[in-house]
Amino acid sequence: MKNIIFTILKIFIILFFLIFILEEYFVIKEYKNDEKLIDENKKIDYVIVLGARVYDDKPSKSLVERIKTANEFLHENEAAKVIATGGKGVNEKVTEASVIKRELLKLGIANERIILEDKSRNTVQNFEFSLEKIKKDNPEKNKRNILIVTNDYHIFRAKNIAKSLGYEKEGYKFYGLPAKTPLISIPKSHFREFLSNIKFFILSKK
Repeated sequence: MKNIIFTILKIFIILFFLIFILEEYFVIKEYKNDEKLIDENKKIDYVIVLGARVYDDKPSKSLVERIKTANEFLHENEAAKVIATGGKGVNEKVTEASVIKRELLKLGIANERIILEDKSRNTVQNFEFSLEKIKKDNPEKNKRNILIVTNDYHIFRAKNIAKSLGYEKEGYKFYGLPAKTPLISIPKSHFREFLSNIKFFILSKK
């Protein structure tokens, strides 16, 4: 009986790691492909910076990387506007969006280029509310290329969430620009994201 249990457990562990490796392949492939498209001078109209944890009023290391990545792109692409997203989470004194905006202003991004979305509580709402802001800012709907800035492990699911909301049918195109993941956060972030991707895949099939 013990041998059977051990064999089943071993098979389960092997399958788990195979699925994890496959998921990581798609995660990396997604943002690598987008990096090539952006390098080919794909015109971006709006940049959405997804919110992340704030400690009191200080950005977490992950959010710092997102802000740095967005700032570099915005300085190189001065026609693009940016949506700073994220409401106020548990134990956060200020909204994530306000922290993103504050830091971008410090880095020299003009106030008129920054659109605040400070009501969302999760990634789905980040996109729902941000796209409402974009439609309001651009009622003619002639600017439709949107760049998502988040940490590298999160690009794959973030883009899938954005696509699942149906905006591609209206002509919106989504691209991802990966920010670095702080070294200390890599194991936890990738494992948590793996579980989130599995959950998203299962729910999307229902």
